[in-house]
Formats: sequence, structure tokens, C-alpha cells
Amino acid sequence: MPNNSDTNVGVVCNSVSGDCVRPGVAVDNRLSSSKTKPRLDYIDNLRVLACFLVLLTHSTMPAKASDGFWVFGLSFIGSPSSELFLALSGTVLLPVKTGFRKFYSRRFLKLLPPLLIWSVLGVLLYVYMQKISWTVALNSILRIPLQPTIGVYWFVYVMAGLYFLAPIISPWLRSASKRQIEFFLLLWLINMSMPWITFFYPDFTHSFIVNGNYYWQLCYFGGFLGYWILGYYRRKYPIHIGLNVKWMSLLMISVAYPIAIFLVKSKGLDTLSLLDNLQIGSAAIVALLYTLMQNIKVPDRLQTLITGIAKYSFCIYLTHIYIARELYWGIFNGTTIHIFPRTFMIAALTLLTGYLITWLLTFIPKGKYITGT
Repeated sequence: MPNNSDTNVGVVCNSVSGDCVRPGVAVDNRLSSSKTKPRLDYIDNLRVLACFLVLLTHSTMPAKASDGFWVFGLSFIGSPSSELFLALSGTVLLPVKTGFRKFYSRRFLKLLPPLLIWSVLGVLLYVYMQKISWTVALNSILRIPLQPTIGVYWFVYVMAGLYFLAPIISPWLRSASKRQIEFFLLLWLINMSMPWITFFYPDFTHSFIVNGNYYWQLCYFGGFLGYWILGYYRRKYPIHIGLNVKWMSLLMISVAYPIAIFLVKSKGLDTLSLLDNLQIGSAAIVALLYTLMQNIKVPDRLQTLITGIAKYSFCIYLTHIYIARELYWGIFNGTTIHIFPRTFMIAALTLLTGYLITWLLTFIPKGKYITGT
């Protein structure tokens, strides 16, 4: 349990689990035993938000050149989706309290069978639709252990790698102080700032690449692991919304990020590196969304609905690309609905359809290996 100097006023921490919550934050405090963790509703809320943002990103239909601004805006709105999912995994799983074997068997049995099933089904679907040949399909299936058959599945491969790391870094997290974790995150954020520095001063940092460079002294503090640590940190040390340095600083960075992006875009410059998953703007938005959800109380009926969707979010993620692009793109093709509301409509319909499909699959024997529930 952190000492008083490391916590915000009004935050209550559980000395057994290490979970910190604030009065008024949506938490189910019904505990059946001392070994049962309270359900943190904000985690479900963030999971559903992240899921919807993924769907939104991939629901944008091919557009005219004149829709470029709206396409860019939709892409920007959906950009923190994968990072949110990663941070949530760190929130839920870290630190690992079981042995290596038990953790790996439990997590990979939830992750890998659904990935394999939907990867193969996706390939067969595209063969049936004559979008790829049987030769391409077979090669894609054989390479599943090494690379995704469907591009959007890259996220699952990142998760698998982080699962391997989780039990290894957990002993350090259990013993690390708040300042030690903040030191790690500081070095990570320096890494995350490099795309911006490189953008404005390319000659100064010409050898830096966002995906890592072993000549860079802090390369071991880069990558997606930082989001896991950030999620763990945000759970243990939540930020209170109010006139305090942490909240005001986070708010200013989060507001400055989209302004800077759109200013750069308005000058016709390439913003690709500034929208990457591994840059400080993405980290700021993730931290902002965490803080908002930790401090917002959702009405009980809405919370019940969100919790139900959250349970199926992984399978919704795995199926969404087929539902959005092979079903709803065809339905909305030729409509005169503006691209902005149309994309939100497709994303919402995809979410509903994915939920219904997942719910039906849970009634199949061994359906959990298909849905990951």
C-alpha cells in the first residue's frame, strides 16, 4: 500500500489487492471473500470504448478526395484504440500472482484458439469471395505463428509477446515504489517524444526510428510494454480531476496534441510518424481517457449494458473487420449519407452484430475457444 505522500487526497487503497479507488468512482464493492477483487467498472467502460474506436477506425469506407479531412479526423479519433487495449491488459494482469505455467496456460488458451479459428475462417472467406487464391491462402495459414493473416490482428501478436513478459516483470512491479515506476515511465516517455523531435529536427536525430534502434541508449525502455506499465500505474495511482498539477498537465498535453496534429496537417506535411502508436500524444490520450473514466460514474442500467459488451469485446474485435467491410460496406454503398455519420453508423451496427454473433457462439459446446470468453 502506498504511503500518504504517494496518493491523492480522497483515494482509498486496498492493502490486500493494491487497488486504489476514489469515492464516487463506479466500483462494485460486493466481495464474496477476501480473495475476490472488486469489479472496477471503469475497466469495462474503457474496454468497450477501445473496442468501439477500433471498429470506428476500420469502418471508414473508401472515400472521395474531397472527404480527406473527414477521413483524417475519423482516423485520429480512433487512433488510441489499440493503445487503450494494451494499457487495460496491464491494468488487469499486472502484477502476475501465479506461476509461469498457470499464467501462460490460462492466458494463451483465451488468446490463441480464437485467433487461429478466426484467422483461418477469414482466409477461407476471402478465397470464397475470390479475393485471394488457394495458394495465397495456404501460405497465409502456414505463416500464422509468425505473422497475422489479417492485418488488423497485429495487436494480438503484440499481446502474445507481452504475455511472455508479464511474469518476468511482475516481481519488480510488486516491490517497486511509485517513484521507481515513474522513472521507468519517464524514460519511456522520452522515447515516445522522439518522433516529434525527429519531425522538427530531422538532422539532429536522423538515426532514430520509432520502432526501435539498438544504437539508441533508451531503446530498452521503448515499445508497447510501456502501455502495460502505464495501465498498471494508472490503476494503482489514479489522478483526481481538479486543480492539481497532474490533471492540469495531462489536460494541457492532451489538448495540445490534436491541435499540433491538425496544424501540421493543414500545412500539407506528412503526419504519419506523429500518429504512430509509439509517440507521446497517444500515451497522453490513453492517460486522459483513463482519468476521465476513473472519475465518472455511469448510471447503473447503462453500466450493466457496458459490462455485458465488455465480456465479448475480444471476439467482437476478431470479427469486426469481416462484418464492417464485407457486410455493412455493401449495404451502405451508394448511399448519400455523409462519411462522418455514416462511419459512426457502420461502427455501431458492427458492434451490435459482433455482440450478437459472439452471444450465439457461447451456446456452442466449447464455444469459449471460439469467442475467447
